[in-house]
Amino acid sequence: MGDIRVGSVLGFEIRIDFSWFILFFLILWTFTMVVFPAMQPGMGVGIYAAMGASATLLFFASLLAHELSHSVVARRRGVEVEGITLFIFGGMARTRMEAEEAGDEFVIAGVGPLSSLIIGALFGLVWWGGTRLGWSPAITGVAQYLAYLNVLLAVFNLLPGFPLDGGRLFRSIAWKLTGDLTRATRMASTGGRWLGYLIIALGVWSLFIGNFVGGIWLVLIGWFLRNAALASYHQHVLRGMLDRVRASDAMTRNPETVHPDITIQQLMDDYFMRRRYAAYPVIEDGDHPVGMVTLQQVKAVPREEWPTRVVADVMTPSGEDLVVAVDERLSTVLEKLGATPTRRLLVSENGHLAGIITASDLSAWLDRARQLEE
Repeated sequence: MGDIRVGSVLGFEIRIDFSWFILFFLILWTFTMVVFPAMQPGMGVGIYAAMGASATLLFFASLLAHELSHSVVARRRGVEVEGITLFIFGGMARTRMEAEEAGDEFVIAGVGPLSSLIIGALFGLVWWGGTRLGWSPAITGVAQYLAYLNVLLAVFNLLPGFPLDGGRLFRSIAWKLTGDLTRATRMASTGGRWLGYLIIALGVWSLFIGNFVGGIWLVLIGWFLRNAALASYHQHVLRGMLDRVRASDAMTRNPETVHPDITIQQLMDDYFMRRRYAAYPVIEDGDHPVGMVTLQQVKAVPREEWPTRVVADVMTPSGEDLVVAVDERLSTVLEKLGATPTRRLLVSENGHLAGIITASDLSAWLDRARQLEE
């Protein structure tokens, strides 16, 4: 669906998936209209709205703190973390790699539930102290429920189903015992799928006994966990496959090129209008790559300027985000492809253009790999 950047915390980029807004308003409605009126009856609508809004914001702050604990420990253990994304089923730390040791995986996974228990204890302390000091039931009620939710979050995350933290703990133990990360991931993801089916069954049972809201949530959570377990295993296998292959294995060799000093008019007449490509590497001094020019870049230039403007004026210059080495791992290539606006990368060997690689090249290579496996 897409996401938006909202800032950074402790050096980690924080992004919000558009699906998160659905969860935000669902939780806000549930807190305001269902939970707090039942916990603290007799208060006004405005007070319930204030309790619901504050509890919702503090709950998501707790989720963010949970993910930050994973990210901080992962960074200290040498795992590169791109940032954190909040989405409809909570949050997720985005990493560029997996832990290299089972012990690191165990510590990174275990710190999340531990942080939720600590946060729950802090809210419980606020509830306990506020009750004895005579604070408003609106404040103590929010603290009490957030203490309950954070403890529940910790317990739920400790369930042995990948990609929950408990599933990652189980995977780290299986990895340590078997010495095979892929086998351990397969075992943990199988547990995650069956845990998802169990939660779905509990949700259906809740619907039959009249707990409509709770039943719907359980079905959605179970379905998400089942799909996430499958996707996480496939992602692990794909990452392992791409780490073993280099850019030279998937690139298109000897691509057609253009020079930086030709006019945009000539580029349109002799290349874009006569050939099937939507982008061209730009080279000089024989085969030294200096940039990439795309049809979209040309379209942004007024037509009356085409005869006087040259390719060098509109191209994307060569840089680390546009050029990869022939021996670069395909996993790194895939990450760079997703970040570059050209959606193509130049492949260089000792400063010379060796080829070009696109998403279609990667898809074709993966398709061949799957056929060979079958």
